Amino acid sequence: MSQTTLFDELQQETPAKPFGPVTCLGQTFVNDDDRRKHFTEKLRAKLLDPEFRKIEGFPHGSDQDILNLSDPPYYTACPNPWIADFIAEWEAQKPVLSGVEGAEQPEGYHYHREPFAADVSEGKNDPIYNAHSYHTKVPHKAIMRYILHYTNPGDIVFDGFCGTGMTGVAAQMCGDRNAVIELGYQVKPDGTILQEETDDDGKKTWGAFSKLGVRRAVLNDLSPAATFIAYNYNTPVDVTDFEREAKWILQEVEQECGWMYETKHSDGRTGKINYTIWSDMFVCPECTGELVFWDEAVDIDNGKIRDSFPCPHCSADLTKRKMNRSWGIVFEDKLNETVKQSKNVPVLINYSINGERKSFNKCPDEGDLALIAKIDQKAFEQWYPDDIIVAGDKTPEATRQGFTRLNHLFTRRNLIAFSCAWNISPRHHKWAVTGSLQRGSIQHQIAISRIGGEKAGVGGATVGHRRGTLYIPSNQVEMSVLLLLRERFNQLKKSIGKIAKKSIVSTGSATELGKIANNSL
Repeated sequence: MSQTTLFDELQQETPAKPFGPVTCLGQTFVNDDDRRKHFTEKLRAKLLDPEFRKIEGFPHGSDQDILNLSDPPYYTACPNPWIADFIAEWEAQKPVLSGVEGAEQPEGYHYHREPFAADVSEGKNDPIYNAHSYHTKVPHKAIMRYILHYTNPGDIVFDGFCGTGMTGVAAQMCGDRNAVIELGYQVKPDGTILQEETDDDGKKTWGAFSKLGVRRAVLNDLSPAATFIAYNYNTPVDVTDFEREAKWILQEVEQECGWMYETKHSDGRTGKINYTIWSDMFVCPECTGELVFWDEAVDIDNGKIRDSFPCPHCSADLTKRKMNRSWGIVFEDKLNETVKQSKNVPVLINYSINGERKSFNKCPDEGDLALIAKIDQKAFEQWYPDDIIVAGDKTPEATRQGFTRLNHLFTRRNLIAFSCAWNISPRHHKWAVTGSLQRGSIQHQIAISRIGGEKAGVGGATVGHRRGTLYIPSNQVEMSVLLLLRERFNQLKKSIGKIAKKSIVSTGSATELGKIANNSL
């Protein structure tokens, strides 16, 4: 099925919501698509302004890329020119301290809060937190405590370094009675929130300190990846429509790429690959013989990697540091050039068969090797990122092995599957792809002690990637993209549907946010 055909069917199956008129910044549109088209053209015209592009932190991207990613005026993959307009509108709508709609602020009112003085500890085992990974992430429940302490319903919270937008999620969840109660607070029928206090005599009492109600959020980050994730976290999504479109995407990716994740069982039945372990090849410094690191250094029975081991050719005592890498030449068809990279080979395949409760392990056979060779020769024209990895403190771990572009961080098989999923996915489903990239990259490590164990079937044998560096382990796990996407969509379904209002998301420097009135945040 072509991409155009898929989207045509999606449009027939899942028309844009809401069905009726949509009001945004004082203007009424036929539907949400009409709103998006109107403001997209406004943003397109804004991008033609040279002064606008001179704003500090303006992303390095084409106009069309910015427009494709954006959902103006709520989210722009560049500085958001509508922030001040939203703040002005929200200020006019803001409820008062008493929570009585339409009442005025008391005469002489002066904002004051005592400093927040309590330990905050929140776990990370939450569907919202786990919906998408990020390297600097705080649970929204922790942020809720601060927002409830310092703000009133309708107040506007600004996060200039928003990351995945957990501050926006927290601001909205302050209007969710159950979410507030889960923090250990009490909520009265009128929305008054009580917290446990200790008086001078040591007696425990409950005192009012906040009001139940949604707070508004303006989110900003210099990273387009961060604001894209933040936008998806902070945009209302219809769960039924999301699930229907997710099924379409999974069917399409399975149809296009499923054959790449098949292997034969010993009795001839076809299995579906859960993951494939690849291992680096090295050269013995004594005899120059090639060896596979997995074969010589890995002790599966004891679940560890040997510090030293004999060369299979000359019996010389070897360590990883003593050996030289074995190098190969990879042809970049998109760039029409060759790249020198460290060599690796598949050494173990974990797969499942319909009707069987357990998974199986096997060494790659001739059919598996032929399949990989076929995939390596397969041409595909869909877009995928091939940007050069910019030199940094933690990038030599990858670049010194010849992995100098983003596409080098994926096997050919996973690159094709991720590319297929990304190019057919609507905006709200693309973050299932970005949320799966790290686990689907060659940075993923294996937990040798779990090979063949109870959790090894679909990923229990993996331990993730090393944080803070582009480290490429000598034994890499190539997870099935089909499984990763299915798992991610299931995870996202648990987190969406709880957001009722859109936050405003901007991409750029926190030093340049447009004309925002004083005392409005």
